[in-house]
Amino acid sequence: MNSEPITTIPKELPQDSALSYNFLRSEGIKHIQRLAGHIWTDHNAHDPGITILEQLCYAITDLSYRIDHDIKDLLGTNEQSTYKDLYSPATILTTKPVTILDIRKVVIDVSGVKNAWVEKVSPKIAIPDFNEITETAEGEQSESEVVLKGLYRIVFEKEESAASSTVLNDVKTRLQACRGACEDYHEISLLNTQFIQLHGTIEVGQVDDINEFAANVLLRVAQYISPKITFYTLQELLAEGKRIDQIFDGPSLKHGFIKDEDLLNSSRKQELHTSAVIREIMDEAQVQAVSVMSVSTGSGTPEEWVLPLDLSKTPKLQVKKTLETLQFVKQGLPTNIDADLVEKLYIAKRDAEQNQKLPIHARDIVLAETKDLELGNYYPVQNQFPANYGVGKSPLPEGSTEKRKAQASQLKGYLTFFEQVLSNYFAQVAHFKDLMSFSSQEGRTYFSQSLLGSIPEFEEVLMSKADYVNYLDEQSGTTTESLARKNKFLNHLLARFSETFTDYAMLLHDTSSSADTPSDQKLITDKCNFLQDYPQLSAGRGNGFNYSEANDIAGLEMRIARKLGVEDYSRRKLGEADSEGFYMVEHILLRHLPAIAEHWDSDLRYLIFTHVINAFSEGVAEGFTRCQVNNHGLEPGDQVEIMGTQHYNGIYTVANLTEDAFEIEAEFIEAEEGGRWRSAEPNDPFSLQLTYLLPAWVERYKSANFKKFAEGTIREETPAHLKCHIKWLSQEEMIAVEAAYFEFLAMLNSK
Repeated sequence: MNSEPITTIPKELPQDSALSYNFLRSEGIKHIQRLAGHIWTDHNAHDPGITILEQLCYAITDLSYRIDHDIKDLLGTNEQSTYKDLYSPATILTTKPVTILDIRKVVIDVSGVKNAWVEKVSPKIAIPDFNEITETAEGEQSESEVVLKGLYRIVFEKEESAASSTVLNDVKTRLQACRGACEDYHEISLLNTQFIQLHGTIEVGQVDDINEFAANVLLRVAQYISPKITFYTLQELLAEGKRIDQIFDGPSLKHGFIKDEDLLNSSRKQELHTSAVIREIMDEAQVQAVSVMSVSTGSGTPEEWVLPLDLSKTPKLQVKKTLETLQFVKQGLPTNIDADLVEKLYIAKRDAEQNQKLPIHARDIVLAETKDLELGNYYPVQNQFPANYGVGKSPLPEGSTEKRKAQASQLKGYLTFFEQVLSNYFAQVAHFKDLMSFSSQEGRTYFSQSLLGSIPEFEEVLMSKADYVNYLDEQSGTTTESLARKNKFLNHLLARFSETFTDYAMLLHDTSSSADTPSDQKLITDKCNFLQDYPQLSAGRGNGFNYSEANDIAGLEMRIARKLGVEDYSRRKLGEADSEGFYMVEHILLRHLPAIAEHWDSDLRYLIFTHVINAFSEGVAEGFTRCQVNNHGLEPGDQVEIMGTQHYNGIYTVANLTEDAFEIEAEFIEAEEGGRWRSAEPNDPFSLQLTYLLPAWVERYKSANFKKFAEGTIREETPAHLKCHIKWLSQEEMIAVEAAYFEFLAMLNSK
């Protein structure tokens, strides 16, 4: 059976389709018979009613043919760019690094990097002590230590022709741009070189150029000693039978695609076996024998069996030195090797095999450009009527009676209804790409077009040209109903990415305070912003910010902001305006701050790791003080540390808990207004934790429902392995926090 797709127009049209003129004409006559069969019995071609029916059927088939275009043609024609709202696989399916293999791929993709390795590290760090540091009996300061999580060590090997400083900076820049939230790089280092030298004799057969042959042998050995990772094109992986979703699963790379199995099979060599080197040499054509082979580091004793390697370095074949201790013989006689020429040929062959950036079509699916099919062009049906009807482009002959002229005008007016309906349908087809678009926040969903200029003497049947134009504008204008329909189209587009704004939409009607921007229009704006940013929001949903760029925003922060309808999430001073934005602080980065200074009350760690005590009051029993707080999560018997007060600083055991307060055993002092507290347990305040700081004074956050929705969205979008803390700050608190926050950012940017 022939399975080839049909690429020709079928000779027989389906008989139950709007593409079939005969089908439409037949159905039209049946409809006439049902409605007016008792008064209209002449259904032959000479009947004017049948002529009108035939013209309309022809126009409908034209409309149907346009609707039947391939979806890429309906969506592709656009004034700015083709398929601008259709994301390619490399744009929408790839992610920022998630796994260790992902991080490794990103490093290897940097120009000049040959191979890289990533490992988790767990260094120890002292917990900040905001009060006086206790001293041991010997006078030494005592601090608690914790083991940090979420840190990585990256070591990489560069291409021999690449500049060390340039490659190292490029790797750091690339990694910072895709750092996971609450993760960081403990060390990024370039491996030093450990030179390898071969000793022995190679018996060769019939070769035309002994120098090129020697270069080929040495290149083969060098690639075995220090192998490079292979990049594949999209076409190569498709030919292997891999699915699109499998191919694009991982970070977007410029040099192609890397297989996970290649990385797993490319562990660092701990030792070099002479037998393996001999096997590589023997695989080269025209090598007949290898004798007395050994390997060395140049300065050490040659090893005939196994050479241990220095794991702090990367092995590299030393070509010139090897040619001093490696002989090429033919029929027992030494050959004449030009060492300088061999090295030159070796370098040329080595550099020719370096990874090159692939063209976009080799690492993505690029849709072909389409031409504007002018789908909205409408040719009026009355322009095709026979001349005796006196409409369209065939006016009545001179001398026609007034009655005849009136009849022609009456027919033209009658046909105008059908003309306008059809013309609007054609406009709707032409604007289908706008209905399936999120580039524009316009609320129009119905489209119309004017018949002025397309039908001769059309204005004569209009009572008012201005009223006609206004009518068309009203029909295609933005209304409450059109905004609701636009939101339904956007819901469809969101659902294609398994996203929804349902809860947000319900709350928005209660919290929208702008009469000029109704909630439906605000919802359209928020959905369009979300979809326009979706490649970044999707790929970077678990990413922190690039702290080498002063104004960069974390991918996670950006996604939450869009989910909450925050239009401006750029770095700015939130305490100075009625802004709906927020700050997200990754605790792991706070380890970079120096030792706590004298003014610890302005230290960001102090503001993040401690909580506000709103007020003190008398406890339920004498000798106890009640500490009024927001949320505490404490249990009876827990230890808390109080600071920032005149009289209560110290460590206490919690007693008499309520939902928003806890009591400590201390005499109540009325003059004390407030302070801060934290758990006294020696827990890790840095690893896999972040704090969201939101403005409690902003109008819509005063709604208990929206505040609950915001907290739920934050916890829902935060990766499950991270612990998030949410703090609602007053305007005064926000000003104090952001002063410390921007000082912290400046310190990070200077690293």
